[in-house]
Amino acid sequence: MNLRYLLLISILVTACVFSSCSRAEETTNSKDPKVLKAQCDRGDAKACLSLGAMYNEGTGVTQDFAQAVEFYRKACDGGSALGCDNLGVRYELGMGVKQSNTDALNYYGKACDLKDENGCEYYARIKKKR
Repeated sequence: MNLRYLLLISILVTACVFSSCSRAEETTNSKDPKVLKAQCDRGDAKACLSLGAMYNEGTGVTQDFAQAVEFYRKACDGGSALGCDNLGVRYELGMGVKQSNTDALNYYGKACDLKDENGCEYYARIKKKR
C-alpha cells in the first residue's frame, strides 16, 4: 500500500470515530444486538446504524465488516445520512465490499442529499479525482 492510501484510510477512520459515527441524533440507546436487530428489521434506521457500528468495531459482537455493510445499507435505505456516509467509506476503502469509487460516489451523494457535510466533502473529493 502506498503512503497516500494509508493516509486516506487514517483520515476517513478518524473522521468516522471522532465525529460522524458518534452523532447522538443518529444512534439508539440500546447496546443489545438482538434488540437492535429486531428494531432494524422493523425499519428503524437508527437501530440499523448502531448495529452497523457494533459490527464495524466488534463491540458486543464479533467484528465483521460485511455485516457492518449490510446494516449500514439498511440504515441508508431508511434515510440515515450517516448510514449512507459510512457505506460510502466502506466502498471507497473496500472494507466488507469490493472497492468501488463509483459506489462510494453514489453513497456519498445520497449522504450529501440528506444534508451530511462529510458526505458532501467526500463526494466532492472523489468527483474531483475523476
